[in-house]
Amino acid sequence: MIIKRLTFIIAIVVALISAHTSYGNTVRNGVLDLRTNNVSNLKPIKIQGEVEFYWEQLLTPLNFSDSASTPKPLMVSIPKSWSSYSINGKKLPSSGYGTYRFSVLVNSGITDNIFGLRVPTIFSSYKIWANGTLLSEVGSVSESKVGFSPKFKHHDIPIIVAGNGQANQRIEIIIQVSNFSHRRAGLAWPMYFSTFESLRTDSRMMDILNLIIIGIILIISLNHINMFIFRRADRSNLYFGLVCLIMILRNISTGDRIIGFLFTDINWELLVKLDNFSGFGTIPFFALFLYNIFKEEFPKWARNVMVIFGVAISVFVFATPAMVYGKVRIVFEIFTLISGLYLTFGVLLVASLRKRPSALLTFIGFFILYATAVNDVLSSMGVIQTAYFAPYGLVTFMLLQSITITSKSARAINENEELSHQLEAEKHGLEERIEERTKELQQQHNELLAHQEKETRQNWVNVGLTTINDVLSESKHDFNLLSRNVLSSLAKYVDARMGALYILNDDSASDSYLELAADYGCANDFKENRKRVDLNSGILGAAFTDNETKHLTNIPDDFIRINSGLGEAKATSVLIVPLSLDESVFGAVELASFNEFKQHEIEFIQKIASSMATNLNTVRMNERNLKLIQQFQSQTSDMQEKEERIRLSLEELEYYREQYETLKRKVDEEPKPKPQAKPAKKKGSKEENLE
Repeated sequence: MIIKRLTFIIAIVVALISAHTSYGNTVRNGVLDLRTNNVSNLKPIKIQGEVEFYWEQLLTPLNFSDSASTPKPLMVSIPKSWSSYSINGKKLPSSGYGTYRFSVLVNSGITDNIFGLRVPTIFSSYKIWANGTLLSEVGSVSESKVGFSPKFKHHDIPIIVAGNGQANQRIEIIIQVSNFSHRRAGLAWPMYFSTFESLRTDSRMMDILNLIIIGIILIISLNHINMFIFRRADRSNLYFGLVCLIMILRNISTGDRIIGFLFTDINWELLVKLDNFSGFGTIPFFALFLYNIFKEEFPKWARNVMVIFGVAISVFVFATPAMVYGKVRIVFEIFTLISGLYLTFGVLLVASLRKRPSALLTFIGFFILYATAVNDVLSSMGVIQTAYFAPYGLVTFMLLQSITITSKSARAINENEELSHQLEAEKHGLEERIEERTKELQQQHNELLAHQEKETRQNWVNVGLTTINDVLSESKHDFNLLSRNVLSSLAKYVDARMGALYILNDDSASDSYLELAADYGCANDFKENRKRVDLNSGILGAAFTDNETKHLTNIPDDFIRINSGLGEAKATSVLIVPLSLDESVFGAVELASFNEFKQHEIEFIQKIASSMATNLNTVRMNERNLKLIQQFQSQTSDMQEKEERIRLSLEELEYYREQYETLKRKVDEEPKPKPQAKPAKKKGSKEENLE
């Protein structure tokens, strides 16, 4: 478990370091524009894009002082070896010299600023100027092999930009490079620009991580070599220890090349040979190591091919100059690729499928190692531009494999010790065996007591959770009653002499405070003082604001005193637990006791506090919703009555309108009679009488 955690931590650190570098800015037409970046928060920025390149010309800042006489540049991409550039359709050779030039626009301001340039491996000697000032010279730059000397140096170079009152300033960077000793040439590795302090911090993190990795690998190596010395029958320990030592060599000879800081005058050719040997020379040792463990899955002829070819490559690397073996380096890289594939999937995967002991863990570790090694090979070939990650993959593999080998040896040692104890027990007779058995029984008894105590505490917690949850399930329609009941039950269960339940009152957005919702065993003066508590007031306010449990044991005399019929006494222990709802805090519960709260009691109260918050909040919300519903229903009833009266009035108006329309239509349709002379009526006629 510890090994897996270490592996996880290393992976996280590697990811953080990789994410620490910014890749969002690109050099365009020889200019890296950083004017929109904040100088104080400037992270290391990878310099990539198009820059000016002058082939077979070693130019200085004086050559660029007169733009009219400046030669026409070739716009090329960096980071990339100049052997991939073409002039007039013809690729440039690795041997030669040239000058790179680009500018960085920064938002400097009126104050002085110290920027920095991280320069990794440049193949293979160079000079760097910034704003006309020579910053660094590594090796000897020359137009021919005469006077040329290569050198590797990974360093951070400060660039001082004086504040001149202008918001934006230009930093002109000129780099002379010559190469007559390596197949890769020029700015093949990425440089980084930032403030000098940011680069130094980033470099220090990398140095610390590298030292940690080297220390881990060294300890693992010495441990397994020591195991081989004491148990020579198992040669896997020896091979694994040698692989560890070789990979330590790789860690210090690649990347930032720590060995160059330890031995400043180290020969350039030797450093390159160590770099290549540490990559290709591991295959024979890995083959021997895995063959010793999985002989059934690893044919002997395959082991011999890898060992012989790997040794031959190593001898060839040390026997020839870098310019010679560099021409056939692709063959070595293909050999490494094929060997890694075979070891990973042809041996370890097959052994894992056959469920060989420790095969799965070995396969996982070797797969991670192989993936990071492929990254290194592709980066070395110039296919991709990434840092060396194989050391991190190696640490992961070694940690996993170390636990496998160690556990195997430990099991053998334990078996031997067990047999020795059995023989010794038989030799010393029944009395010592009885005594040993008595000790075992006593140990088992102690373990049983400890287990019973643990079970008792767990049962106490479970019963308490059930009891309080039962109380929470009752009185769901009365917030005040539920608050009193749950506080009383909780205080009694944990043997607290006094308790208080506070609920956040946020009815007014500008004046939120904690309101005393329920109390248990509190005196009137306490309730009066704690009726309203500001959110930033005292320990209670701090516990609510920070959403943290506060356990006080050194109680001041005037903080909380518990009253009873026989008098009052100072509380021994006070516990304040916030009532949390997701990421918000609903309230707090405060308990005081004459006894100090134990850890399992605190954990129990913290667990139940979440249920209390949920249920109390639900009940309070239900009460508020019920009031709103009642208010809404009352308003709805009034509106319905008004609507009914309006409807009746409208119906009545509609009725009269219809009657009027009917009457009007009848009057309009009835013909008007012509005027006629009325006949004379006889006196005493029926009509007259009627009239």
